[in-house]
Amino acid sequence: MYEFCRYVDDIADKKNIGKSIKLKNIIKDLNYNSKNYKLSSIKLLIKKNIIRKHHILQLIDGVNLDLKKMVRIKNDKELISYAYLVAGTVGLMMANILKTKEKAAYKYAIDLGIAFQLTNIARDILEDAQINRIYLPSSWEKLNINSIKFPNKKNKSKLVSATKRILILAEKYYQSALKGLAFLNLRNRFAILLALIIYRQIGLKIIRKGFSNLYKRETISFFEKTICLLKCIGLFLFNGNIHKKNYRHNKKLHKHIKDIAIVNINP
Repeated sequence: MYEFCRYVDDIADKKNIGKSIKLKNIIKDLNYNSKNYKLSSIKLLIKKNIIRKHHILQLIDGVNLDLKKMVRIKNDKELISYAYLVAGTVGLMMANILKTKEKAAYKYAIDLGIAFQLTNIARDILEDAQINRIYLPSSWEKLNINSIKFPNKKNKSKLVSATKRILILAEKYYQSALKGLAFLNLRNRFAILLALIIYRQIGLKIIRKGFSNLYKRETISFFEKTICLLKCIGLFLFNGNIHKKNYRHNKKLHKHIKDIAIVNINP
């Protein structure tokens, strides 16, 4: 699945000709027999009813949004809907692959995907501006490409405000995702918890370093990952809430995607 997701992302992000046609061909190849070896693994997962084709198509819908000459997000609804399409769907497919058996778990899987994507948006503000994309909602702050690439004092203040807001929003989804870890078996629970802690650390580091995302793409060093691993072990061993199933998902987190998110257990 990772190979397929990387393949689709590369089509959108790299300087390819005919990106839209390539994505349409993927959809065509998924529906019919084809010799595209890059789709062989994902087609096998669909054939074996391990993941839903619908979620693959939603992922492609999300990637298609990135192919516009100008990408602009208007409001919270567009932001969360986009994050669901490109990352929440991946969370759902991972839940299927990890053989999660309870429907409640899938809502938390969506939340983890959304949290990751919101962190990506905060981290990649500069890179996205270079390719004419602004994912920070215009209803939050009025920004254009030049105000991101060459910000004056006023625009820096706007970017800091928008970064704070999107990372606070991401934190809500991270906290929700934590409540769903108990639906996984112990091995997968630990692995997903570690991934969550490491990815969340990107946002924390951006804030700690005075909103470093405004001048570079922040990363997590090997030493920092080691610290995250130790933190993960501590939480796993001594925080009982990690191992308690929580069936009370916060419906407000899905109010913008309630018409598009499908959380059935079986593909």
